[in-house]
Amino acid sequence: MAASTSPAPMPTEPPAHPEAGSHASGLGLSSLSARLVAAFMLLSVLALSVALVVTWRAVEKAAEVKIRGDLDRTLQAFQRLSRATQDRIGAVADAHARDRTFKDVALTVNSDDSAAGLDEGDAELEGIQSAHDVIISADTEVFGWSDKPEQRIWAFFNVRKRLVFTRGDDEQVGSAVDGVPLLDRALRDESASELWSPAYLRGLPFTFVPQEYLREHEDDLLLVHAHLATTSGGENSLERPARRPIGVVLTGRWVKELLLKNSLEQGTSGAALQGARAHFALRAKDGALATSDQAAAPVLLKTSASAIHEPIKETIGEDRYLVRQAVFQDVKETDIGRVFVMQNLDAEIEPILHGVRDWMLPTAVGVVLLAFVLAVLLARRLSAPLVQLEAAARRVRLGALDVEVPVQGTDEVGRLTGAFNEMVAGLRQRDQIQGLFKRYLDPQVVDELIRNPEKAAPGGERRELTVLFSDLVGFTSMSEEMSPEALVDVLNGYFERATAVLGQHGATLDKFIGDAIMCFWNAPLPQEDHAARACLTALRLVAVVEQLAPELEARGLARLHCRIGLNTGPGVVGNIGSRAAQDYTVIGDTVNLASRLEGAAKVYGTRILVSEETVVAARGTVLARELDLLRVKGRQLPVRVYELVDVAGAPPPGHLARFAEGLALYRARRFAEAREAFLSSPEDPPSRVFAARCEALRNQPPPENWDGVFSLDTK
Repeated sequence: MAASTSPAPMPTEPPAHPEAGSHASGLGLSSLSARLVAAFMLLSVLALSVALVVTWRAVEKAAEVKIRGDLDRTLQAFQRLSRATQDRIGAVADAHARDRTFKDVALTVNSDDSAAGLDEGDAELEGIQSAHDVIISADTEVFGWSDKPEQRIWAFFNVRKRLVFTRGDDEQVGSAVDGVPLLDRALRDESASELWSPAYLRGLPFTFVPQEYLREHEDDLLLVHAHLATTSGGENSLERPARRPIGVVLTGRWVKELLLKNSLEQGTSGAALQGARAHFALRAKDGALATSDQAAAPVLLKTSASAIHEPIKETIGEDRYLVRQAVFQDVKETDIGRVFVMQNLDAEIEPILHGVRDWMLPTAVGVVLLAFVLAVLLARRLSAPLVQLEAAARRVRLGALDVEVPVQGTDEVGRLTGAFNEMVAGLRQRDQIQGLFKRYLDPQVVDELIRNPEKAAPGGERRELTVLFSDLVGFTSMSEEMSPEALVDVLNGYFERATAVLGQHGATLDKFIGDAIMCFWNAPLPQEDHAARACLTALRLVAVVEQLAPELEARGLARLHCRIGLNTGPGVVGNIGSRAAQDYTVIGDTVNLASRLEGAAKVYGTRILVSEETVVAARGTVLARELDLLRVKGRQLPVRVYELVDVAGAPPPGHLARFAEGLALYRARRFAEAREAFLSSPEDPPSRVFAARCEALRNQPPPENWDGVFSLDTK
C-alpha cells in the first residue's frame, strides 16, 4: 500500500490526417444539426402540450367549480324535498291517529286496565285481538299510502309495545316487541324516523314487510316514521283532560319511489332540483344503499365519510363523477343516514374541450413549422464550435489531457468551451493528486473519495468499527544509538512490511504516529468480518516485528517488540477537519479505548490486548484468553480484556489452563491458592503479574465490595 503509484502513460495519439478530420467534422456537423433540429421540434411539441394541458385543466377546473355549485344547490333542494316528505308522512300518521275509527280502537285497548290490555295475562291478549279485528275491518285507503298492497306498510303498538296490528303477519298480533330503538324514541319524543334496509327488516322481532315484498326491494331502503298516538285534550285546558299516549303508529315508504324518483322528476322539470343528469342515493347507518343509478352503487359505497363537506371525484366505468355527500336527517334533525348526489364531470367538460381542440390543431401546425425553420438556422450556427468540442472530448476520453479548445466569443458556447478547458485542467490536477496521495492514504480511501466527491466535505457517518493501535517497544532507545538516516531506513523497512500486511487484510491506514500505527476496518468499504480481519492483522504484525530481529542483530542493535491494542464498537468515520486541512479518520470512545488497551498491554507484559467486544465479533477466528476486568483512565465502566494468543485451531499452550484456574481463584478472593496457580507458569508474563497482585492482596485484603476490577490510572 505504501508503494508509490505513478499516472498511467497517455495513449499515443494517432497522426492527424486532414482529409479524415474533415470527413469526421462533416459527419459530426450533420449529426449534430439533426439532433438540434430534433431538440427544437421536441421543445415545440412540449410547449404545445403544456399549453394544451394548462388550457385543458383550466376548462376542467371551471366546469368542476360550476358542477360543485350545482351539486350544492341540488343537495339543498333534495333536503328540502325530504323534509317536506317526512312532514307529510308525519301528518298522515297523525291523521290516522285522529281518525274516529282508529281512535275508538285505540281507546278500546287503552281505556282502563282490564279492557285496554294494560294488565297482563289473557285479558290483555283478548283486548289486543279485538282491536286488531276492528282495524282489519277498517283498513282501507284511509290507513294506507296507496291502493298497491306492497306500498301500504304500517303497524300499531300499544304503550306496552305490544303488537296490535301489522300488515306483515297477523299471527304475530299480541307479541311483545323489544329491541326496536325507533319505538322507544317515539314513546319518548312523540315522533322519530329511520332508514331500514331489507336486511334490518328481516332481523326485526316482528314482520313489518312481507317476505315477497322484501325480495322485490332488495336494493331499496324503507323510510320508517314512528308517531305517538294520544287521546284528545290539552294539558293546559281546564275543561278537557290532558292528553295521554295510547300507542305508536309505525308507517313506512320505500325510498326509491318516495324520494329518488320524485327528485329526478322535479329535476327534469326544473321545479326544485338542478340538473337532470344528477343521480341521487341514500345510505342507511348499516351501510345499505338505495340509488337512482345502480351502476353508481360501488362508488358510493366506498365514498368516505370524511368528504361530507366537500365534493370528491370518483370514477364509474370510463366516466368521472363529482360526488357530494351530506347528513340525512329526520324532522327532529337526528342523523339517520347519508344522502349522495353526483353528476357526470366528463359530460359537462367534453363539449368545451371539443371546441378547444378545434382551434388548437391549426395553431399547433403553424408553431411546429416555424420551429422547424428556426431550428435549421440555429443548428448551422451552433454546430461548428460544438463539433470542435466533440472532437476534443473524444481525445480526452482516450487519455489525452493536454487538449485545449480555442474560445470563440463570450456567449454560452464560448463559456462552455472555457468550462471544458477548465474541466480538462481539473482532470490533469486530479490525476496528479491521485498519484501523489495514494502514497500516503489507502488506495481504497482515495478511490472512494474520487467516486463520491461529497464525502470529501467535512463530516462523517456513524459505523461499527474495529480500531487497532500498534507501537514499537524499544524504538526510543534505539533512536539514541543510531543516526537519523539509519533510523529512518529501519523505520521505513518496518512500515513497508506492516502496510503490506494491512493491505492484505483490508485495513484502512489512518496515520503513522512516530513509530506507531493507527488503522481501522469497515470503512470506507463495508466489511462484515472486520473484527476477525483486525485480529489476524495483529498476529501478523507481531510476526513482522519478529522477522526484523535478524536484521537488527546484524547491525548490532537490540531486538524490537510491539504492543497492540484492539477494540470494536461504534465510531464516527469520515473527513474530519476544515476545508483547508482534512484527515480521513475515525473518532469516538471506541478509538480512545483501543489506544488505552495498547498502553495497558505493558502492564500485563502481553503483546496484543483486545476488548471482549472484539473477541465476540471475531467469531472464533483466533485463540484468546481472558486476562482481567480493567478500568482505564477516563472511562468509568470496566472492560473485560483478552490476550490474543494464536489463530483458531492452534494447540493452546499449557499455561493457559493454569492461568484460567488461577483467575477463577483470584476472583473468588482465594488469593493464596490463586498465587500458587499463577506461580506454576513462571514463563508467562501475565501469570507473574497476577502472582504479584495476589501477594499484595493477601497482605492487604480488599474491601467486602471488591468486584475484581483493576483500575489503570495511566495510559
